[in-house]
Amino acid sequence: MKRILTVILFTLVFTALPANAFTMDVQAGVVNHVSELSKFNLNIYGHLWYRIDQMLFVGIGSGYQEIDNVGLVPVSAGLWIRLPIGGQVLPVLTGDIGYLIGSEHQLFWKTGGGFDIKNGDYSSILLMGGYEFLDHSGKGFAYIQAGILVEI
Repeated sequence: MKRILTVILFTLVFTALPANAFTMDVQAGVVNHVSELSKFNLNIYGHLWYRIDQMLFVGIGSGYQEIDNVGLVPVSAGLWIRLPIGGQVLPVLTGDIGYLIGSEHQLFWKTGGGFDIKNGDYSSILLMGGYEFLDHSGKGFAYIQAGILVEI
């Protein structure tokens, strides 16, 4: 009985997924403490997204981030919302919450926005910016990133 239920559940899940369910982004940029805009810390981040529809994505993300010469690996859950304003260039809102793994482990969240510039049917160029808060250190950081979004 368990085997039959497993097969039925497996079939329902994979028939409900759209044919073009693979979506990912990769971005690189800098992150600075809000009061120290002269320092630039490396920030590389990527997500694997599950596309709910053309405007809403949920996913998981990871990457590499340096803050004051301390390397950290973020792991997070994310939300991506395209706003239905425009055609070739769409504004987007993003949010992530997760954990930074490294010598200074800590919870973090970040929120931001930017532009999704269509580069054909299956890819976009991303220009993003926002605010990141580190729970353990109690500091806020501003980030600016550029990258690519691939939808297959």
